[in-house]
Amino acid sequence: MIKEFILKDGRKVIIKKLTIEDYKKDNNYEFVHSWINQVNKYLNAEFNKEDLERDKKEWYKYLSTTDEIAIGAIYDGKIIGTASLRLNLKSKKTRHVGDWGIAIHPDFHNNGLGMELLTIIEKIAEEKGLIKLEADFYDGNKSAETLYLKKLNYKIEGRRKYAILLKDGTYVDKICIGKIFKRNIKK
Repeated sequence: MIKEFILKDGRKVIIKKLTIEDYKKDNNYEFVHSWINQVNKYLNAEFNKEDLERDKKEWYKYLSTTDEIAIGAIYDGKIIGTASLRLNLKSKKTRHVGDWGIAIHPDFHNNGLGMELLTIIEKIAEEKGLIKLEADFYDGNKSAETLYLKKLNYKIEGRRKYAILLKDGTYVDKICIGKIFKRNIKK
């Protein structure tokens, strides 16, 4: 799957399934690791320089399994957005449920890329026969709230109070969301 996508500001990006080779090319993993550190206030993991090699090894391990599908946006040869779908293929009880994560370079925010990447992730999930997708976001992340709840129609399924300690010493709640694909439910 390779697709050209035009951002709201007119820039063209290539959207494709990402491989380890895409990350190795032109030091793309290091590039992603550097910009993802700028947006990690709203991510579950921290991406610190001193953890680069460890993080790279873990990400390559995920990408080498059939349980992880990564879609990315490439601009001028660099990965500027990623969305990943994690499948539960080894678990009979939860193999119908997947979860996703997304991160976009700060210079490309509010250009329709998040919507496009997550729409592709949802399509892949449906094609894989998943019945449900789950994700979460931090309370206070208004962009995520608008995209996930209003534009993509996810539903709030719960709130984990004081779940995240931010770098500034404040705690925020984690909002758990989900979406059910009713057409995939066998009756």
